[in-house]
Amino acid sequence: MSSTATFLAFLVLSLSASAANLRIIPWDEEVAERKLSIAYGKKVEETGYLHPDARSQAIKIPAEAPNLRLETPDRLDDEGKPLAIKLNIPSGVRTPLLLILPDKKAPTGLRTMIIVDDLSSFKWGTFRMFNVTKKPLVFRWDKKAKTIEPDWKSTSIEPGGNSRNMEIFLYLKGNLEKPFYTAVWEHRSDMRQLVFMVPSSNTALGPVEFKFIPESRIDEPDSTP
Repeated sequence: MSSTATFLAFLVLSLSASAANLRIIPWDEEVAERKLSIAYGKKVEETGYLHPDARSQAIKIPAEAPNLRLETPDRLDDEGKPLAIKLNIPSGVRTPLLLILPDKKAPTGLRTMIIVDDLSSFKWGTFRMFNVTKKPLVFRWDKKAKTIEPDWKSTSIEPGGNSRNMEIFLYLKGNLEKPFYTAVWEHRSDMRQLVFMVPSSNTALGPVEFKFIPESRIDEPDSTP
């Protein structure tokens, strides 16, 4: 192979390695039912089918996509153009996950959050937990425990070992004597789960509710650019 051909091949591989496969999760059915698009430069691509309990099909985002944004064709500005939310994918992230949340105060009615969904940082057999409440919580499993900080901060729990039923306990950090939630969760080495802990809509049932978004290894998308 000539030096020119070698350089071109290297250039193509470098650009491909920087591309990203963006997947989307809407927070609820209301968000899922809205008409939304992912755009960069002059290219606009509809998000397609969205479901609040599963990742969407991947949308390929090329390296250095200019002005990457989420557009809302159902909400327009004064010039009749879709309102938009700028999206920033961290450098080097190949499988970003776009979480779209309702926000009544925003002109678009939405706000967004990019979650790093690469397998290198979110491994199979892991629970990635987001504390959406205002209070720090403590999650205990087996003989281990971790603090789950509030305000959408994430914490990864890697139980390790074989797939099994696992007894877990959840405490308010200010009261470690008595858990406010106990349950048996399934730990599977071939599954990873996003777990959002949100303020309960019925405090009689406890201060926290859960939103689970599992992904099994057979559902793993092809990350090849």
